[in-house]
Amino acid sequence: MTETLNRVEQRGATEVAVNIVDVDVHPAPRTAAELKGYLPREWQRQEIPERVFDPVESPLYVAPNKAQRSDAQGPDGGPPASDPAFTEKQLFQDAGVDYAIHIPLTVRAMANQQHEAAVAAATNNWLAETWLSKYNQHGRYRGTLRICSGDPQLAAAEIERWAGHPYFVQVMVTPYVRAPYGQASYYPIYEAAARHNLPIAMHVNRSPGMGLLTPVGYASYFFEHHTLYPLLYAAHFTSLIAEGVFERFPTLKFVFIEGGFSWLVPLVWRLDQHWTELRSEIPNVKRRPSEYLAEHIRFTSQPIEEPADERQLLRVLDWLAGDRILMFATDYPHWDGDYEPRQLFRGLAPEARQRIFRDNALELYGLPATRPG
Repeated sequence: MTETLNRVEQRGATEVAVNIVDVDVHPAPRTAAELKGYLPREWQRQEIPERVFDPVESPLYVAPNKAQRSDAQGPDGGPPASDPAFTEKQLFQDAGVDYAIHIPLTVRAMANQQHEAAVAAATNNWLAETWLSKYNQHGRYRGTLRICSGDPQLAAAEIERWAGHPYFVQVMVTPYVRAPYGQASYYPIYEAAARHNLPIAMHVNRSPGMGLLTPVGYASYFFEHHTLYPLLYAAHFTSLIAEGVFERFPTLKFVFIEGGFSWLVPLVWRLDQHWTELRSEIPNVKRRPSEYLAEHIRFTSQPIEEPADERQLLRVLDWLAGDRILMFATDYPHWDGDYEPRQLFRGLAPEARQRIFRDNALELYGLPATRPG
């Protein structure tokens, strides 16, 4: 960590203006054994089932090409997004990304929460030493802390362990949990995150966990599962609003990643209407839900909804003030990513496109407007 801190203070003399921040990139260890080597010391003396560290494919759904883009495997033959040089080429050179936020998907929900917390800690150790240090000589990567949200005390302790690290910029939770995220059991996580100005980022994870994969059970097809991510996000979004989380934690920010955004329009309309009619039931919700959305909640562009008539999407963005709540994401190296930024949001004004591709992420994560050349 000392090397990382020193490097943060030694920015190069040549600085380049930032145009694109990618807020959803998924680095991978080369092998499960690589990740296991980063277990906390107290766990290295204990036996943990080997499959805890195996990158097990979902037994329920089969995604196209194992969910990876077909050309993402590097020349070394390792998993996609495990080769730092090849990843840099595809992100920085091919897609034109200036900064990338890494979100490792190595931790899935487990019945044994101590096992889950141990894998989360190993993931954070690994990410800090590799993609945020050894592979980050250019200073263009930032990282996401993984936690076990099923045990909020362990999760808060993990956040505290990394507090002050200059390159960890948010904390990830998954939507597959036993209770909606607005409930008080999660407050230790929010207290720790807010104390250190770390947004909470929700991201889906295809491996089945301890919660339902849709609000009504398990779908039959990957087609259904992939389409219905917004239902999970809508439930947590509504819970955060209804439980008054942002009144209790007025500096907390929440990011919904990879769940679309157009579904927000009717939901927020309904929430605002019902708040007007039923606000006596929820006295901790002191403002219209749409106001909390504007101030506290952000969404990512990928997977972007693509109606046949592009003007319909522009109307959705106008209704949502999308240029204020959206951030660009590729979802690299996944099969359905958005790897051609120039093709997105072409009908928006230049100032609005700049906010989605750059400014919103710079503000949320405290990134500089320039990067080392």
